[in-house]
Amino acid sequence: MYLKSQFLRLRAETNCPDSGLTPSVQTLLQHATPSQSLSILQVKKRPLPGYGQGRQSVLDEPVTVAAAIQRMKSHLGLNQLRLALGAQQTLESIVSTVAVCAGSGGSVLNGVKADLYITGEMSHHEVLDSVAAGANVILSDHSNSERGFLAVFKKRLEGHLSNSVTVALSRADRDPLEVVRDSVMHR
Repeated sequence: MYLKSQFLRLRAETNCPDSGLTPSVQTLLQHATPSQSLSILQVKKRPLPGYGQGRQSVLDEPVTVAAAIQRMKSHLGLNQLRLALGAQQTLESIVSTVAVCAGSGGSVLNGVKADLYITGEMSHHEVLDSVAAGANVILSDHSNSERGFLAVFKKRLEGHLSNSVTVALSRADRDPLEVVRDSVMHR
């Protein structure tokens, strides 16, 4: 079992056998308040060091926050992204380290030291914590952050399946959420 508990700014994680789950939860709950959260995830295999949902990278050539935004918009084919500038940061601030997680990356990126977090979505408080720590945050919305990998994944699947099946990408697939202006939705 994999336990994750967040207490204010403290995050505790542990791996334990099924037999250790009840005592572990009881110990955590002794120190919890009603506003704190606890997540339990059953894992079939023990996590491997260096593998996981997110990635952290040191850029060979640092970029400005503004340049990172433009690259992300181009890469994802989006007209807009959401940005939260870190404390004391501007659009011209230099980004040397980046932490990335597709989908909802707030819990994965929490506590990772980086100049810029790139993910689909984070909770309001995860963004506030990141900004207070000086990190810039780019959010593209959940499915937009995952969609960019589909063409790469299609090629990999085709390579492994040796043309035994046709792998197709949906032309209709898109983010289910839209920005509404003037109370009119345009599809």
